Amino acid sequence: MLTAASISLAIFLALIMRSMQTGVFSHIIDNIVQSYTGYIQVHKKGYWNEKEDINNSFKLNDSLINKINFIDNISIYVPRLESFAMASKDEQTKGVVLIGIDPYKENRLSSISKKIVSGRYLTDDDNGILVSKNLAKYLKLKVNDTLVLIGQGFEGTSAAGKYPVIGIIHFSSPDLDNRMVYMNLPVCQEFFGSENRLTSISFNLVDPDNIDKTYKEIKNAINSDQYEVMKWDEMLVEITQFIKSKNIGSYLLLGILYMIVAFGIFGTVLMMTSERIKEFGVMVSIGMQKSKLALIVVIEMIYIGITGILIGMIAATPIIYYFYSNPVRLSGDMAKTMEDFGMEPLLTVAFNSDIYITHSLLILLIVVFAIIYPVQKVMKLNVVNALRSK
Repeated sequence: MLTAASISLAIFLALIMRSMQTGVFSHIIDNIVQSYTGYIQVHKKGYWNEKEDINNSFKLNDSLINKINFIDNISIYVPRLESFAMASKDEQTKGVVLIGIDPYKENRLSSISKKIVSGRYLTDDDNGILVSKNLAKYLKLKVNDTLVLIGQGFEGTSAAGKYPVIGIIHFSSPDLDNRMVYMNLPVCQEFFGSENRLTSISFNLVDPDNIDKTYKEIKNAINSDQYEVMKWDEMLVEITQFIKSKNIGSYLLLGILYMIVAFGIFGTVLMMTSERIKEFGVMVSIGMQKSKLALIVVIEMIYIGITGILIGMIAATPIIYYFYSNPVRLSGDMAKTMEDFGMEPLLTVAFNSDIYITHSLLILLIVVFAIIYPVQKVMKLNVVNALRSK
C-alpha cells in the first residue's frame, strides 16, 4: 500500500506539472506561431535582421509556387508584404506594423476573421484597413474613421495614404494587439510602391511534428542564394529560450521526484524480499520451480505499479480536465512576464494522452529495474540457508 501510494503521488504530481507546462507552451505557439509567424517562413536573404527596410522584399514567381505546391505537409502558404509605418489620427500618432495580406489565405492561417470585435473582415476588393483593438483604443479609432499612414516606400520613395477603418480585431497576444494594421496585399504594394513584391511567405503545416522534414524540403526547393528559410523557433528566439529554460527546470524537478519514488520502491522490494526468504525456501523445498516463484514476484510488483499508476491518474484527471476547460487568467509578476513575451497571461492546461503514456511508462520502467533484485535473489536461492533464516 505504501509503495502504491508513493507511485500514485508521483504520477499525480508529474501529470499535473507536465500538463500545465505543455498547456502554457501550446498556448504560446497558438498565440504567436499560428496567428502571426506561421511554422515556417521564406523571405529574402538578410530580411529577418533588417525587417524595417522594405527593400528587403522579393518578387513572387510561378517557379517558386510550383515547387511549394509539391510539398505534402504544407496546408496553406500565405504571402505578405510587411513593413513599419507611422499611423496618425488627429493628434494621436504611433508606429505600427503594416501588413498586406491575401484575406482568404490569411484567414486560413490565423483565423483572423474570428478575431473581429467591431466592423467586418476584409474582402478582396476592399481599400480599407483592419486595426488591432489596443491600437484603435490608443488612436481613438472607430469603424469608418480614417487613419493616415506615412512611411518609406520601395527604393526610397515616400509612402503616404488615408484609409478607412473597416474592422477592429483583438489579438490575445498583447504585443500584437498594440501595433497591427492589415490591408489588402495589392493596396499595401501600391502604398509602398512595391508592385508584385513580398517580404515573406508564411507556411502552416498539416502535421507540425514533421516540421524538420518540411523545412528541409522547402530549403531544397528554393534558391538559397536569394532566399532564406526559417522555422518559428529560429524567428522567435526569446520564446524558444524561455520554453527550454522552463523545460529544464521541470525535468530537474521530475528527476528528483522520480528518484525519491525509485528509492521508495526499491526499499519496499528489499524489505519484502528479505522478510520472505524463509517463505521462498519453503516453497522451493516442496517442489515449486524457482522460475515460477520469480514470476509470482514479478507479477506482484507489476500489480503494485499499475495500481499506483491508475490511482494517480484517476486523482489527477478531474483536476487537469477542469483547468483544461477553464483556463486561469494570471495577474501580478507572472502576468507581466508573459505579456513581455507577447503572450496572453492565461494558465492553460493540456489534456494530452502522450503525457499520461510517457509518465506511466517511466514509473513502470522504475518498477522493472526494482524487480531485478528479488528475481536474482529467488533464482540464486540456497534452500538450506533460506530455511535457517529467521
